[in-house]
Amino acid sequence: MTIYLQLAYLLSAALFILGIKSMGSVETARRGMNLAALGMLVAIAGTLMHKDIVSYKWIIAALLVGATIGTLMSLWIPMTAVPQRTALSHAGGAMAAVLIGVAEYYRHGIDLGTIRTAMVGVEVLIGGLTVTGSLMAAAKLQELLPGRPITFKGQNYFNFILLAGMIGLVVALVFVPAMSTIFYLLLALALVFGLLLVLPIGAADMPVVIALLNSYAGLTDAAMGFMLDNRIQIITGSLDGASGFILAVIMCKAMNRSITNVLFGAFGQVAAPSGAMPMPAAAVRAGATPAADDGKPKVKKITPEQTAFLCRDAKRVIIVPGYGMAAAQAQHVVGEFASMLKSRDISIKFAIHPVAGRMPGHMNVLLAEAGVPYTDLVEMEEINSEFPHADVAIVIGANDTTNPAARHDKSSPIYGMPILDVDKAKNIIVCKRGMAPGFAGIDNELYIHEKTRMLFGDAKDSISKVINSVKDPNLKAAPLVEEAAPPATGVKKIDTEEAAKVFRSAKNVIVVPGYGMAAAQAQHIVGEFTEILKKRKISVKFAIHPVAGRMPGHMNVLLAEAGVPYTDLVEMEEINSEFPHADVAIVIGANDTTNPAARHDRRSPIFGMPILDVDKARTIIVCKRSMNPGFAGIDNELYIHQNTRMLFGDAKDSMTKIVKILGAD
Repeated sequence: MTIYLQLAYLLSAALFILGIKSMGSVETARRGMNLAALGMLVAIAGTLMHKDIVSYKWIIAALLVGATIGTLMSLWIPMTAVPQRTALSHAGGAMAAVLIGVAEYYRHGIDLGTIRTAMVGVEVLIGGLTVTGSLMAAAKLQELLPGRPITFKGQNYFNFILLAGMIGLVVALVFVPAMSTIFYLLLALALVFGLLLVLPIGAADMPVVIALLNSYAGLTDAAMGFMLDNRIQIITGSLDGASGFILAVIMCKAMNRSITNVLFGAFGQVAAPSGAMPMPAAAVRAGATPAADDGKPKVKKITPEQTAFLCRDAKRVIIVPGYGMAAAQAQHVVGEFASMLKSRDISIKFAIHPVAGRMPGHMNVLLAEAGVPYTDLVEMEEINSEFPHADVAIVIGANDTTNPAARHDKSSPIYGMPILDVDKAKNIIVCKRGMAPGFAGIDNELYIHEKTRMLFGDAKDSISKVINSVKDPNLKAAPLVEEAAPPATGVKKIDTEEAAKVFRSAKNVIVVPGYGMAAAQAQHIVGEFTEILKKRKISVKFAIHPVAGRMPGHMNVLLAEAGVPYTDLVEMEEINSEFPHADVAIVIGANDTTNPAARHDRRSPIFGMPILDVDKARTIIVCKRSMNPGFAGIDNELYIHQNTRMLFGDAKDSMTKIVKILGAD
């Protein structure tokens, strides 16, 4: 049986190596996956022949449970969530290794010997940080946690000290293996270190993080192999660790970044230029223009019919897929669109950037799922020389990987990153929901390029309309002219002097408190503000949304603390009918609970959520630090409403100034 076991492990190792080699090409990647899966099956079957197994009862139960979970995950999890699923797999594999390490130490302890004790320590260290690091990565990718880097002062120094401390504990464990306190402290610190390791890494770097976590999981497996004297685990762990690290290096090269910059650079924290006030995506979708014309290039729109006409008469079309295509689940309709153009003898190629999407090969997998031939997928190094000859380049949801700022803007966080040369095509069409930036958090210069037209809307819906238009025999050319913007609906500012003047002439005022008031600790000055209005015989009420703030009753507690009478606090169901009669509604830090998109935008994550009808007031003043979105991560249409004026600044400071002006009358 030992001979058969070793032969099974040898065959398994060969299949793993052949599988990894086959994954180096899109044409053979599917075969590589099948070879690797077969290798794992052979390894499991061989292990079941191990002489030390005395009962198969729990092993069979575990196999059935694991197979069921894996099957359900494969069936239920969409392709867009594969990065999250991969991170969870890393966490699960590392957790298994950590538990085995804990079990071995618990059972044998001092009898493990020097080498095995060291391997147990290394296994627990790397495995523990992989478990929590992978869970953090999955949570960021799923947007359960903010995708932006989260940092604190001295974070890197703290992490280095913690890592040094854990290495010291491993060394101490080797010399004093009987001291279990050292072992369990090492386990706890490793779990904490995993959280701190991924915390400062932004969503833009998730492809690298996924590859690194894969490497860590492999190293954990290799350490477990040394501990258990299991050769196949040593081989597979080493393969996994090395290939994961090489992949991470390739990803960094594709972004012109170093591994250390990814791990310690808090990429993605980009400060907006002083004095700049970006237009929200909702404003651009509505065709809004800034309050003042700055003379810079403007966004030009295109319709599906115009897009269809351009593509129908083209000879060469390059499609650039990105995460937006994945998020819209548009890969199948994009594949259909490409096939239709091919049937008209139009050359079609897909430009694949190595870090497009949220994991290595994300676009390749999605397009293969949609039946797009591998031969149509062209890597960045090869396709870039073809953009100048392309009649049309269609960008579907790609952002940072097409941004020309990477070539020339030294202040940009993506400066030096190799990009797809989309801006060199003869005509550029960008299919995107709005003007929101990508993972890097910066605007894309491509969107205001002289040859670019924006096809706003859901990618799946937009491309479907283009397909229908191409099929229409009556399709006629429409001039590609810039649409006239509707009357000014852009951001309009107000200062404290002007705001005070508005309140002086009001008879009915509704105050809408939100988390911004809580964050600024402005409740007391807001209470003082309302008392001044009441002395002027002005009716004042507070509109309370049930989920305003961060816990039920948050606003009620804060306002009670500030001495505001309970009778002035009116719940949403009662106050909404009063907004049309209010002379002024002042919003202090509330965001999603006042967003009109909840009523009509079916694509919005807050669609259907009951909101406060602030937009129905005669005059609206929003007291807020900036145009940043709320917890839902979307722009608030209220901020570009025709009746809205933005009072930018700290809520406490702004309200204090208004109180001083009104109090001086």
